[in-house]
Amino acid sequence: MPGHCSVSIMELSAVVFPHLAAVRIERVHRMGATVRVKTATMEPKGECPACGCEPMRVHSRYERSLADLPVAGQEVLLQMRVRRFFCDNTACAKRTFAEQVPGLTSRHRRRASGLLSMLRTVALALGGRPGARHTARLACTVSRSTLLRLLRSMPVNHSDFRGGPEASIICWRKGERRHDASPEEVPPRAS
Repeated sequence: MPGHCSVSIMELSAVVFPHLAAVRIERVHRMGATVRVKTATMEPKGECPACGCEPMRVHSRYERSLADLPVAGQEVLLQMRVRRFFCDNTACAKRTFAEQVPGLTSRHRRRASGLLSMLRTVALALGGRPGARHTARLACTVSRSTLLRLLRSMPVNHSDFRGGPEASIICWRKGERRHDASPEEVPPRAS
């Protein structure tokens, strides 16, 4: 048949989910308005985030859920099976740790890195309420508070200010009143 194209599931996954190359896709199914992608990590070994040692023993396995970038106007939820490892280095403060997938997961995050980046872009461009309305149209609904929290967590690059420090004003809450300050007066953000 002319124009007929045959594509394998692996090729389709590579096109639709290129950011999932580091994990094994076990199942993709639709549940309501959400596409659920069941995945598992493929790395044979992990690395302790504190000391860098390769662990020899697996502590346990668990399923982690991450919101991911929407596909075809539908929310995507990654259900990722990950391992917890024992850190065998006696000098290390960490006893156990969960493996992370570089470029996809971060500790304690419930959103994939790509979605987080997109939400930060929306927050920068539109702010709270308008951004929240826009994310609903993009099939990755978040609240205005979440967008504002993402804005506040972003580092401030003072070289982005035009006209020098005297022309750039930043506002932040100081006690119960508003306080305007130049970038030099802004207190450093606690890490």
